Amino acid sequence: MNPNAPSLRQGEALTRPDAGSNEPSPVDPSLRRGEALVRHGAGGAELLPVVPSPAVQDLGAQAGFGRAWTSGSVRASVYLFNNYKEASAAEAWLKTHVPEGLRGDGTVNGDLLVWVTADAKDEAARAIIENLIGSFAGEE
Repeated sequence: MNPNAPSLRQGEALTRPDAGSNEPSPVDPSLRRGEALVRHGAGGAELLPVVPSPAVQDLGAQAGFGRAWTSGSVRASVYLFNNYKEASAAEAWLKTHVPEGLRGDGTVNGDLLVWVTADAKDEAARAIIENLIGSFAGEE
């Protein structure tokens, strides 16, 4: 880790495609906005930092971070793209490639994409996913 790089807030797990999977990258204003939207959509739920899934480089994103809910199977990944068009293309691809046994949904907010997955049998996850997607879509 570069000692001259800007410090990250406690609990942040940001990655870049050119970095190791857990190496932090400098905090970007768009990623800070994404973090705020995740916190807003999560309400008071306890979140753990996780590596984004799928990986940042697999989607062609510039950077990203992940969060997992401690209360269930919900996992959110936020990706930073060059623009809305790239983020929308990645969202469309993800919606057609949801792993078996999971439910997945996402939305784009400017250059950010949030992708949320949960166990398909986790009924409590449905409301969490809707709240998080609503937060990113501006339905606060």
